[in-house]
Amino acid sequence: MRDTFLSFIRYTCGDLRKVSELAGTTTEDLSPLVAEIVHFRESSQDIWEMAAAAAEQTLADAAAPPDFVVYVSENDPDVAGSLGRILDRLGLVSVAHLAVSGQDCGNLAPAVQVASDAIHSGRCDRVLLVLADRAASGRRVMASGLSVFSDGAAACVITRDPVRDGPQFRVVGTGSRTAIRLDAGGTAEQGILATVRLASESIADLLGALGRGRDDFPYVVMPNYRPDAQKFLMAAMKMPVQKLLLGPVTDLGHCFSADTLITLHQQAASGTLTTGDRLLVATSGPHSWSTMAVECL
Repeated sequence: MRDTFLSFIRYTCGDLRKVSELAGTTTEDLSPLVAEIVHFRESSQDIWEMAAAAAEQTLADAAAPPDFVVYVSENDPDVAGSLGRILDRLGLVSVAHLAVSGQDCGNLAPAVQVASDAIHSGRCDRVLLVLADRAASGRRVMASGLSVFSDGAAACVITRDPVRDGPQFRVVGTGSRTAIRLDAGGTAEQGILATVRLASESIADLLGALGRGRDDFPYVVMPNYRPDAQKFLMAAMKMPVQKLLLGPVTDLGHCFSADTLITLHQQAASGTLTTGDRLLVATSGPHSWSTMAVECL
């Protein structure tokens, strides 16, 4: 993967709700989630409306309009219709576009890869990436109690060269591993260990391709799982827990494929991330794990 730049990250989320309000709606033990996640976001807007709102914020600050749009959603029941409505609202009715899905909360990394390929092939110069999702009915709490799904969207501009203004991130590589186990039995712990194996292998692939070591990346960003679960994954992957850069877990919950992008934006805006900081950014789906090597500019 050739260097690709993410800029003008903006987002929108639903209304703040307490996790304790979910009592009686699930068989999962909510105690760890009430303590560690605390809040989630709920919206009455359609998924496409959240997507358009985030994209409007991004385009309001970007220097030039995009010439390609990538839309990411796992739960949108009408992706083609949503793309039409989003592009109409944004005034991009003649812009080429496509949708990416299939890896659920892990869709960010493959979407960035698709955008990067489009840019470096010469097909386009500026990609508008929009990620949006809303929890499906009865699917607010993640399996195994890892987190609570939140409704929201994030957007950014992807280019082959850095832009002049504002925080931005250089993606220098991606490693990904997949293992589909549709008929796999076993316990939740065995499932977590399988995830750890995919994560470790994706990191090894990425670092091998880059010719770098783990010490070259002082930060690791994961999806907004319970902090204890993130720390467990770090330890299982033999990564120092001190590298873990937590996102806005207690304020946001797990915003599907958008929350790692939101974490990058917030940590740069707060000054926690500064120019030259390198990160490993993880995205995880039901059968996959991807890791992006990212540098803050």
